[in-house]
Amino acid sequence: MLQTEYLERIAKREIPKVEITLEEVEALETFRKHLDDICQKAFTEGYSGDIVVFSLLGFGSLASGFAMPGSDMDLAIVPGWKDPSKIDTPLDKEIPRLFEKAILEANLGARLLTRARVPILKVCQTPSDQLYTALYEERKKWDGLPEEEKWEDFVSPDTSLSQKPLVDLGGDNKTPSMPQQNGHGGSGTDKHLTVDVEASKQSTADNKKSPRPRKPKTPKAATPKETSDNNPDSNTRNSEAKGDSNNHVNNVQKRGPWLREKVLGPLDFPKHGIGIQCDVNFGNPLGLHNTSLLRCYSMCDPRVRPIVLFIKAWAKRRKINSSYSGTLSSYGWVLMALHYLVNIASPPVLPNLQLAWRPPPEISGMTKALQDTMVQGYEVRFWRNEDEIRKSAREGKLTTNNQTVGELLRGFFHYYASPPPNYGPRQPSFFWTQEVLSLRTLGGIRTKQDKSWTGANTTIKNGKEIRNRYLFAIEDPFELDHNVARTVTHNGIVAIRDEFRRAWRIVTAVGRDVRPEGDLFDEIIEVVPPPSPTPTAASAQASNQASGETQAKNEASTEDMEIFATAEEAADAMARHEQENFEQDIGRNDPHGKTVPYPGLALH
Repeated sequence: MLQTEYLERIAKREIPKVEITLEEVEALETFRKHLDDICQKAFTEGYSGDIVVFSLLGFGSLASGFAMPGSDMDLAIVPGWKDPSKIDTPLDKEIPRLFEKAILEANLGARLLTRARVPILKVCQTPSDQLYTALYEERKKWDGLPEEEKWEDFVSPDTSLSQKPLVDLGGDNKTPSMPQQNGHGGSGTDKHLTVDVEASKQSTADNKKSPRPRKPKTPKAATPKETSDNNPDSNTRNSEAKGDSNNHVNNVQKRGPWLREKVLGPLDFPKHGIGIQCDVNFGNPLGLHNTSLLRCYSMCDPRVRPIVLFIKAWAKRRKINSSYSGTLSSYGWVLMALHYLVNIASPPVLPNLQLAWRPPPEISGMTKALQDTMVQGYEVRFWRNEDEIRKSAREGKLTTNNQTVGELLRGFFHYYASPPPNYGPRQPSFFWTQEVLSLRTLGGIRTKQDKSWTGANTTIKNGKEIRNRYLFAIEDPFELDHNVARTVTHNGIVAIRDEFRRAWRIVTAVGRDVRPEGDLFDEIIEVVPPPSPTPTAASAQASNQASGETQAKNEASTEDMEIFATAEEAADAMARHEQENFEQDIGRNDPHGKTVPYPGLALH
């Protein structure tokens, strides 16, 4: 009871801080319209292909209801074709570059990531002069490439987003919309996938100015190269010189120690100080349906949204919410929360919306429903009638669970923090080394062995290498061969699990004569050490001999340590780390209640 009350107090303190305001939503929508105007103009003046019109629609956390202040806005290009039979055709590769140039000329920041899983155009509202110069010069460098080299790294998406077009609520419907089917059926695109607000009539400062490109200063150094932000997996390739001691030490020296928050390069967008940020997607139709699924879950029970916001805010404060740094994306954290509420809480807080899907009873309607709920060969079937969901929720038909937010949060942390027992009846706990979170599955769990997710591998998709890791496994609700947690590295999984254990120690210290080691929401402040001189091969060998185990533990190389050949090797490494963690925990609180802080971390 005391522990539940503690979490209730924390929730009342922290959740209001991460509630996005109507003013911010309106500002985001205004900026979306500004971007749409820029892209529409560029499209009209610079494109002559087979696409007639397009819409710039919102999806992601802002559309699902789980956005926090300062969240990046996710946008999708949805085209309309001259020939409807080309609905499955990928977008022309020239379009992303066309939009990048137009946005830069409008004095905004723009950077196209061509080696990401799908092409993404990162945009910021008010880039600094230094950032804008770097972005502008990077674009000039691309413009100067020979034609045959310009498209070497570009990845064509599987299919166009127009496969399931959406209706832009509050704006012009520029693409054909599919009718929303009644009942539990229908893939119909959700009209709520854009920001559902009336944008401010007053133009932004950017709209008042005529779009003229800045005159960037001449860079003093060579044109900066693209950093790992252009490919979240770029820092996880196996070292080509694993057996070479000198090369290994040089690599570690260049990288430095692993940080939960990656050091920014000249082309990276900082978190603050550059206005609104957004990611424009050019080939992610399944992401639109994922957004609709999460939005429907948020409507099933009033406890869902505050619980998800609490968990996302906690993960952000503890710096374990970045796929680019080797931890987990915001989307992954939402799936972890929903898994607990659907499958572990007893009785369940939420129904399984994918299992609740029912096709229309008539044969003709059933055939169409089955066809309409296939995207890129994946089923996107779930109960998506929002009016029905809201009505059932109001009438209390979706759950008999009466637990408070505090009780559910306590259960969430216990489930992911507790190691599975070696004997006796199994308590609710997640087997990190063996299990896969599967929201679509009855019970919510599959095994890595069952899915053949037992070893890191590289696959080729659309001519692009995709590095798959399974140290932590979360199955995408629709794209069943996609591990949402594939970017989690060895260092990342260790950090995530350490944070769950820390949270559980803090919670269980309440009501006992034990001083907690801090507040649940203490923020981690990482101090980046200055680079050290490059050691020689001889000194490196001597250093390795003198501190082999310490170096292996503290210099955990993302190239040499985070990838394991099999899940069994990963399990062994985790077991060793858990034993060390357990031994440290025993001595963490001395008899007088003193708390030993974690080494290398400062609490703010």
